[in-house]
Amino acid sequence: MLGGAALVSFGLSGCAGTYDLVTSQRFKDRPFHTLFHRDDPIQVLETVEEGDDRVRAMQDVKEPKQSGGTDADQEKLLGILQASATTDRRPLCRLAAVETLARFDDPRVSTILITAYRNAAHDTPPAAGQPVTPAGALSGVRGAVSSFTPDTVTTIQCHVLTALGKHRSADGLQLLVQVAASRPPAKPALTPAGGVPAADPAAPSESDRLDVRLAAIRALASYENEAVAIQALIGILQTERDVALRGRAHESLVKITGQDLEPDAKAWADWAARRGR
Repeated sequence: MLGGAALVSFGLSGCAGTYDLVTSQRFKDRPFHTLFHRDDPIQVLETVEEGDDRVRAMQDVKEPKQSGGTDADQEKLLGILQASATTDRRPLCRLAAVETLARFDDPRVSTILITAYRNAAHDTPPAAGQPVTPAGALSGVRGAVSSFTPDTVTTIQCHVLTALGKHRSADGLQLLVQVAASRPPAKPALTPAGGVPAADPAAPSESDRLDVRLAAIRALASYENEAVAIQALIGILQTERDVALRGRAHESLVKITGQDLEPDAKAWADWAARRGR
C-alpha cells in the first residue's frame, strides 16, 4: 500500500481511507476499536510504526501552538514531522508529513521543507537513540540513495515546492527561483569508442525535471508583488522555448502582479522596468 504506485491516489483523495484502515494490522488486532475510536494522533506518531496509521495520524493532527498546545508539544511534533518528511523510507509517510507541515504556521517549517526537497532521493535515518529536532534540518545532510523510483522522487519534490509556496519564506523563495530557472544537463558526450554512455536508470527523466520546474513556477505565484519572483518569471519568458514552462510562467505573473499582459517577455520586462522591479 505504501509503495510508489499509491502516490497518484494521495494527491486526489488521500491514502488513509476505509480500505487502508480495514487492511491494517491494527484493525486485525482490534477491529471495533479501530473503526469507532480515533486515537490521539500525536500519541500514534510517538508509538506506532505502521505506515497507514502514521499517515492517518498526520492527516488528523493539528499544530499544537495553534490549538492550545505548549511549546514542548510544538517541538515534539515538529521533530516527528521533520523526521518523517526527510528520512522515512515509505514515500506516502514523507508525503503526509509534507502535507501536514504545509498547514503549520511555525517559521521553522520552511527550513524543514527545503531539507525534504533536497533529501527526496536519499535515506538519512537518525542515529540510534538520538532524537531528531527541527534544528537538524538546517544541515541538509543527505544519506545513502533511497530505493524510491524517479517518479516517486518527483512527486515528493513537487509536493514540497507547493508547500513552500504556501509559506512564502525568503529561503523558500530562493529555492523556488533556483528550481524554476534550472536547465536540463547537457547531453552526454560520446565515449572514445563512439558510443553514448549508458543512462542512469535512477536519474530523473526530462519529463520529471519539467514537472518539478512547473511546480516551482506555480508556487512562485504565491509571492504576490515580490520583485525576485517577478524577475525570475520574466526570465523564463525570455529564455525558455518550452510552451508549458512559458504558459505556467505567464499564469504566475498575471496572478502575482494583477496585470493581464500578453505572454510576451519584452512587454513584461518593460512593465517591470517602469515600476522599478
